[in-house]
Amino acid sequence: MTHRPGRGRGIAAIVLLVLGAVILAGVTVAKAVNPPSPYSEGEAAGWQMAPTYTAGESIYLEPVAAGQVRRGDIVLSPVPWSLQKTQMNRVIAVGGDRIRYKPSSKTAGQYRLVLNGEPLDEPYLEQWKNPSAVAFDVTVPEGYLFLMGDNRMNSDGSQYANNGPVPADGVVAKVVTYPMAELAVWGQLAGGLLLVAGAVLAFLSLRAGRAARSADAAASGPGSDPASASGSPSAAAPVAAAAEPGEAGEVPAAPGERADVPS
Repeated sequence: MTHRPGRGRGIAAIVLLVLGAVILAGVTVAKAVNPPSPYSEGEAAGWQMAPTYTAGESIYLEPVAAGQVRRGDIVLSPVPWSLQKTQMNRVIAVGGDRIRYKPSSKTAGQYRLVLNGEPLDEPYLEQWKNPSAVAFDVTVPEGYLFLMGDNRMNSDGSQYANNGPVPADGVVAKVVTYPMAELAVWGQLAGGLLLVAGAVLAFLSLRAGRAARSADAAASGPGSDPASASGSPSAAAPVAAAAEPGEAGEVPAAPGERADVPS
C-alpha cells in the first residue's frame, strides 16, 4: 500500500500539536487554580539531614502555612535544641499522632519507629543506621510537630525528653526538591516548543503533498504519451486515414493519369 508523501510528518504534527496544547492548557489551569508560591534558594547548614542534604548543599525554600505541613515534609523552623535561628528537620508526626520507639525491639523484622500503632517506613535513612539513639513514647499535642533529623545518630530532635515537639506555627518554610514556580515555567516552555515543532512538521507535510500533486499533474498533462494517457492504439489512425480517399481495395490514380470510372 502506497502512502501519500508527507503522511508520516502529518501524523507526527498532529500528535505534537495536541500534546503541546494539552501541556500548555494544563499548566495554565493549574496556575490559575493554585498559583505557585514564590521561592528562595539557600544552603543546608550542618549535617543533621545527611544523607538527604549535606552541609553547603543548595536547597529550595517555599513558604508554607502551619495547616499545610504534612508528615514527611522537610521544614525550616526555630527549634529549642539549636543555636541557629532556624534549623532544617523532617516532620515525623503531627498534632494528635502517637510516635514511639524502643531500641531493644524490632518491628516487622527491622528497627523502626511506630506511628499510631503502625511501623513507619523511612527510606530516606541509611540502612545501617537505627531510627533513633534513644527510646521515646510521645503523643504530639494539637498545633505541634514532632521533628527529627535524617542523621539520627548525629543530630538532636524532638525524640529527646528535654526537647519535645515544637509549635507548627513557627515553621518558616518548606524545603522542596524543585519549586513549583520553576516547574510551571519549564512546563510552559515545553508546551510551546511542542507546538512550534508540530507547526513545522505540518508545514513540511503540506509542502510534500503539494509537490506530489504537482508532479502527478505534470505527468498527465501535454507532452505525455497519448497512447499511455488514453489507453487506445492511436498508431492505427494514419492507416485508416490513408484508406479514406478511395473504396476499399482500390489504389488512387497517380497525378496525370485518367482514373477509370466504373460504368
